Amino acid sequence: MAKETLGVKVNQNPEIKDLRFKLSDGDKIQLMTTKSPEAVEVIRHSAAHVMAQAVQRLWPEVKVTIGPVIENGFFYDFDSPFAFTEDHLERIEKEMQKIVDANFPLVRREISQQEGIQIFEKLGERFKVEIIRDLKEAPSISIYDQGDWFDLCRGPHVQSTGQIKAFKLLSVAGAYWRGDEKNPMLQRIYATAFGDKKE
Repeated sequence: MAKETLGVKVNQNPEIKDLRFKLSDGDKIQLMTTKSPEAVEVIRHSAAHVMAQAVQRLWPEVKVTIGPVIENGFFYDFDSPFAFTEDHLERIEKEMQKIVDANFPLVRREISQQEGIQIFEKLGERFKVEIIRDLKEAPSISIYDQGDWFDLCRGPHVQSTGQIKAFKLLSVAGAYWRGDEKNPMLQRIYATAFGDKKE
């Protein structure tokens, strides 16, 4: 069952927490396994990170922005100096599979806002810096590591990349950063993921 568990609900709160969440004495939890209806949301959230890692492995010059879960899958927006094509999507999928096969643990780190700004400024990830600055006076922010790659995120996530069993990249579209036409045009890769290939 430990291998099948993706997250928990705490004290009947509908928000899913991942297995790195610190419990208080007396908390009651409900385990979310790969068979739970909500599991696909956690899987897709983590698959978005795997996609971003794959893109930056292949093209380190590409910058990352955000990658939320949507109704039928997820997307991730990239600041890329070139346009993604079908060939690029095939290469990304193959690289994603390598990351899944490596079964990297997802490790959560809590750091200060200032430390986060310094980390992402050093990487030239200006979109992440902007997000962190917009958090105002957050006491801390969280970063998730997977292998030698990491992303700013509040979670929840699977325990390791090997828990992502089925995914598919679907299409590419243009999208303005934060939906504002005065901002840079980004490239959005739409994708989906499920608990298994049958689903």
